[in-house]
Amino acid sequence: MRNSHAVIIFLSGEAVASEGSFQKELKLALDTAAEKPEGTIFIIPIRINECTVPEMLLKYQYVDYFGDDEHKEHVYSSLIASLKWRAENLGIKK
Repeated sequence: MRNSHAVIIFLSGEAVASEGSFQKELKLALDTAAEKPEGTIFIIPIRINECTVPEMLLKYQYVDYFGDDEHKEHVYSSLIASLKWRAENLGIKK
């Protein structure tokens, strides 16, 4: 994760309520994000079903990837645009 340019965190009721690896990886992602400049797109939380967003992620904008197909397509397009913007800011070419 430390060598990643962005981290997508998929949130579900099961993952959020679990103990163990999800919590450990979430903490690692947040620790890594703390080393990035303010305003950097690094952590992208995506809820895949109705669940409570962990308090430590509330400062990040999250999106819901559930509902009708039109909404899912909009979320997917926004995700791709955010990742492209991040890549451009890092000087990464296609």
